[in-house]
Amino acid sequence: MTGIGQVAAVLPERQRVERERPFWQALAAAHGWARVVDAGCGGGFHRRLLTALGVEVVAFDRALAPLVQQRPGPLLAADLTAPPLRAASFDAAFCLGNTLSLLPDRSMQRRALAALGELLKPGGTLVLQAEDASITVEAGAKVRTRALPDGRIHVRAYERHGNRIHMLVGIVAPGDDAPLETVRLLPTSASQIATLARSLGLAPVPLRPPATGAVGTWWLALRAGA
Repeated sequence: MTGIGQVAAVLPERQRVERERPFWQALAAAHGWARVVDAGCGGGFHRRLLTALGVEVVAFDRALAPLVQQRPGPLLAADLTAPPLRAASFDAAFCLGNTLSLLPDRSMQRRALAALGELLKPGGTLVLQAEDASITVEAGAKVRTRALPDGRIHVRAYERHGNRIHMLVGIVAPGDDAPLETVRLLPTSASQIATLARSLGLAPVPLRPPATGAVGTWWLALRAGA
């Protein structure tokens, strides 16, 4: 199986839901979220989680393949830098996973932040999460594996190529050959994104993230001007 969104869609969810539900439930309750946008929704994990908590979620992703696997609902095929949504109409937006790191350079990341910030109501919150892949490969190339309930193995391999990190991702059966998709990531840290956000009037605010064991993973919350 290829396609990073398709891979994400078949990963087991139960433990992840148990780990992240208190985090999202607390955020939604504290800020009175009624309507949010999931930018780069991929396999739809967070859309399903927030919907189960009673929050209306409008989700979009540039790739159509991940959307096909999701349940009916407000789903759009749209670019991160130009979502076709009404400005100032959401209590919050979130952009998670490697979505920001998939953009080619800082200027495109800034455009994406600006576009997401425009969707927020005054005082709305933008929640970001990503992995700084440069930390992952700090000591050289690295492979991560995870056993799946059906006996297959989820594989991610990381290696630096110039100013990019190549991530090979896929799901394989033990002893079998299988194609892996190559994803090119722009090394991206929370401080780099916070600097871009400040130039757009988005101010970092305190956020206690859910527990994660992944090296290099970071979370960042930004507040739109009131």
